Amino acid sequence: MHSALIYLLLSPLMLFFSFTSVAQQKQEVLLLTYHLKAPYIVDLGEQKGLYFDLANYMNQHSESYFFKTEFMPRKRINAILQRPFPHVVIGVQPVWFKQFADKVSFTPAILQEDDVFISLKTNPVTNDDLESLKGKTFIGVQGYRYIMLEEAEQQGILTRVDTLQEDNVLDMLRLGRGDFTITSLSTLRYKFSHGEDENTYFIAKLPHEHVKRRLMYSTSDKKLGKELSLIVAIMQKDAAWFEVMNQYNLDKSFIPAN
Repeated sequence: MHSALIYLLLSPLMLFFSFTSVAQQKQEVLLLTYHLKAPYIVDLGEQKGLYFDLANYMNQHSESYFFKTEFMPRKRINAILQRPFPHVVIGVQPVWFKQFADKVSFTPAILQEDDVFISLKTNPVTNDDLESLKGKTFIGVQGYRYIMLEEAEQQGILTRVDTLQEDNVLDMLRLGRGDFTITSLSTLRYKFSHGEDENTYFIAKLPHEHVKRRLMYSTSDKKLGKELSLIVAIMQKDAAWFEVMNQYNLDKSFIPAN
């Protein structure tokens, strides 16, 4: 009886040290994201969100690496991309990193979705052409690049104000700090299912951009690139990964055909 009790007390510690030992045998690779928004990061402090679940999933399928998700502002990511780097930037697509084209490579897409124009129903904004945006104030996110809208700002067609986090753009919109904003359909779905009043908002028919979210790594790291691509190939057909997505209201329309 005494030995059985000791075993029960020690079992959690044994599991912890066993897991720690396995993690230490693998090379740690950070999964960096600058998208501080649900469902990708729901709670940074408690490490909740799809990108934390992604790290757990990848660790189950990787023989050589131990992945850990971390938030990093876009400016800092740009700085580390100036030289070969040992980590991975997640949820991005090549057009956003054109200036580093000779330094980085990308896996096939892990998710696909649209970034959409959103405004208040009491002041709906369409995006049929630049003329429809004339005189409007756009709520953006510091460090983000926006196709077409940057040119419109330079031409004086619209004004841009920035917030630090994409999670705040709907709050800014409700407070009247701007006429419209752009956010991901996945973010809207998550917020609408967690108390945000869908009837408050108008979503323009035309999306701003179709996004295929990929994993980006240093071109010089062939070994890492090969393992990432193998994991992504598994994800695209894995019911276990689909179930993870389901927890964040992401259905099969978010699975890329590649």
